[in-house]
This record gives sequence, structure tokens and C-alpha cells, in this order.
Amino acid sequence: MLGSVVSAAFSDDSSGSLPRPSRVRGLVRHPERSAALLAVLIGFASVLSAIVAWRASVASIDASRFESLAVQQQARQEQIERALEGTVEQDLRFVTEFQEHALAARQLQTQADALRATDSAGADALDVQAQSEAALARALKPFFLGAGGVALDENGTVPYDKAFVLRNLQDSDPELRELRTSNVGDLADHADAKSIDLVGVAALLVGALFFLTVAQVSRTRIRLRQAFFVAGGLMVAVGAIAYIGVEALV
Repeated sequence: MLGSVVSAAFSDDSSGSLPRPSRVRGLVRHPERSAALLAVLIGFASVLSAIVAWRASVASIDASRFESLAVQQQARQEQIERALEGTVEQDLRFVTEFQEHALAARQLQTQADALRATDSAGADALDVQAQSEAALARALKPFFLGAGGVALDENGTVPYDKAFVLRNLQDSDPELRELRTSNVGDLADHADAKSIDLVGVAALLVGALFFLTVAQVSRTRIRLRQAFFVAGGLMVAVGAIAYIGVEALV
């Protein structure tokens, strides 16, 4: 139908064409109607292109804001992870010292028990030393920040699973959990893609304005003017549909 309207809008009165439908004849008799339609298309395309450009700038600002926030969150996440790794390393430094005192206390207590039947005084002295070593071992326990309940096992060692303790610390940190589940990066990618799509729609509408403007100011070659009119009108329609589609993806 748009082609019929365009043909009527830019028809040459001097050409001897075959009779056309009454509606087309009406447009021929009233060229101001076709001029009004062209003006409406140009105005609509101008307003829509301005709106699309504004929305593209908003999406670009959102993308920059989300990207900045994602960088900050990534830096904060790495900071927390390094701090937790430092906590585990600190625990490991105390493990050796705790093990020495706890093992010494056990060995001294064993010697005291073996000596008690024959030399009670010597056993008492060993008891005192054992208690002193045990007290030193207990004094180190508050310094274990990553793992609690450290103790000497039957083999005389202090079991400490570095990977397990670190994973447990990371899982129990609420801020780290929130940072790891944050979707700010996805929001930044979405806003950036939307901005690019809207720029494409704006470019399409600018092209439509060019075709419509040429159709409006041209005074020669009727068929060329009609082609520009049709192309511009189609581009406006496609641009409007594309804009609605991009906004609907939000």
C-alpha cells in the first residue's frame, strides 16, 4: 500500500498513465496529503532517533557504571581471598610451635609416669615440666584463627588440612559469598550490548531521515523520489520495531 501512496504522491500530472483507483486519484488531486505524510514520517523519525540516542547514552552510562563496580568487586574479592590465605599461613606458622610444646608435654608426662614408682621426686619434677610445656601449647591456641580445636594426634603430629581450612573460611565469609554470586559483570555486558544495539537503531533512523529528506527536496526523477520515499518509510518502520525489540529485552 505504501508503494501505491508513494506513486500517487510523486506522480507526474503530464504523464499519460492508465486510470488508477479512486483513492490514488484523490491523492493526485491533493498532493498536500502526500507532503503531509512525508512530513509526519520525517518528524516521527526525528523524534524517535532522538529518543533512541538518549536511551543509548543511558545504556552506555549504565555499562560504564556496572563495569566500574565489577572491577571494584573483583579487587575486593581478591583482597578478602588474600587475607584468608594469610590467616591460613599464620596458622601454619603456629602449628610447628604448638606441636613442639604439646609433644614435649606428652613425652615428659610419659617419662614421669614411668619414673613415679621408683623416683617420685624426679617424677614430680617431670610433671612440672610437662605442665609447663602443656601451658605453652594452650597459650598458642588463641592464635589459630583459621582452624579451631587443634590438638596433637596419636602419631605426635598436629593435623592441619590447609586446603580444607581455606575453603571453610571462604565459605563462611558472607561478604565473599556475596561477591562471588554478584551478577554485576553480566549487567555490564547486557548494558553494553544494549548500547551497541541502540546505536545501530539510531544509525538506521538517521539513514531513514536522509532518504526521506531527499524525497522531500527532490524535484526531478519521480521514480527516484518514490524509491527514496519507500526506502525511508521502510527504514523508519524497521527502526521503530527494532527499538521496541531492544527495549523489550531489558
